[in-house]
Amino acid sequence: MVREKKRLVFVGGGHAHLYSLKHAHRFPPLGVETTLIAPSRHHYYSGMGPGMLSGTYEPEQIRFDVKALIESGGGDFVKGKVDSIDPEKRMLILESGERIDYDFVSFNVGSRVVLEGISGAKDFAFAVKPIENLENIRKAVLDTMRKGAPKICVIGGGPAGVELAGNIWRLVQENQGRADIAVVNSGDRLLPAFHQRARRLARKSLTKRGIRILDNFRVQSIDRKAVVSRSDTRLDCDVAVLATGVVPPTIFARSGLRTSEDGALLVSAYLQSVEYPEIFGGGDCITVEGHPFRRIGVYAVRQAPILFQNLLSYRTARPVKPFRSRRNYGLIMNMGDGRGIYAGKYLVWSGRLAFRLKHRIDTRFMSQFRLP
Repeated sequence: MVREKKRLVFVGGGHAHLYSLKHAHRFPPLGVETTLIAPSRHHYYSGMGPGMLSGTYEPEQIRFDVKALIESGGGDFVKGKVDSIDPEKRMLILESGERIDYDFVSFNVGSRVVLEGISGAKDFAFAVKPIENLENIRKAVLDTMRKGAPKICVIGGGPAGVELAGNIWRLVQENQGRADIAVVNSGDRLLPAFHQRARRLARKSLTKRGIRILDNFRVQSIDRKAVVSRSDTRLDCDVAVLATGVVPPTIFARSGLRTSEDGALLVSAYLQSVEYPEIFGGGDCITVEGHPFRRIGVYAVRQAPILFQNLLSYRTARPVKPFRSRRNYGLIMNMGDGRGIYAGKYLVWSGRLAFRLKHRIDTRFMSQFRLP
């Protein structure tokens, strides 16, 4: 008996979809046509983003060719962004107005930096997401260095802000320049979600290189020459980098799907929408009902093989598998000086070995998804 053809659409080529894209050849024998919709043929690996900013890695070293991946498995690539979803008609509406039908669909559209709460942020600051924005930050730093010693403000005291400040320092050093670099932290502690030893090591690493850390500085506005706090403290700034918290895109809430409080697609442990079992998702754009995870890349990577197996099972009517994962993973931060900080729940250590370990893990991950 010949099976009726079904269409599986992947929306976004992020970490949670890479495993499925690599194994896309498994779908056609099941009577499934695959399509990937993404804004670019390349997806950048966030774990190596700060290294690209500093020049440790070239852009082509930290990106995947998702167009080539899907096409090598017999699928189609559509360049574009999905603007809304009609779950009743099983239809995706793109920003271009194009409409694409699906029988089942999976979303991995990442997250975005919140700009709305800071006046002038959209016009005068660089958000760290999408990761390819780091190339624009690199260019802006180098351009301002040609005019003198720029004042660079990294807004955000989490791991992204810490890594970016350290790697901007390296970028300046590698180009024989000078710069006044400041980390603008809204709270009273750097890396507030981490072990206190990790906080101490990060602060020491930055301050010994002359990077200032401004605690309790809640940014209210940004203009062409300064960052202004809610208490009207004005900090001179030539390049403002936003590395604050991230939130999911608004597509799911705007489409009327059930979401978590922050707008993420609400899914079951099987990575399926709690309303529509034909809608799957992974990474930063979802929240697992009853088990919210931090929005860091390791969860997307861990979800990837489960998501792939469940997509196969949905077509073959086999039982789907739940995603089970630890709540705490160790994170290695690239500090930009050839050293790293490993920050686990209980174990924290730093040094050149930590960076070499991170480099090995990252490059091994990248190699899994490169075509021969």
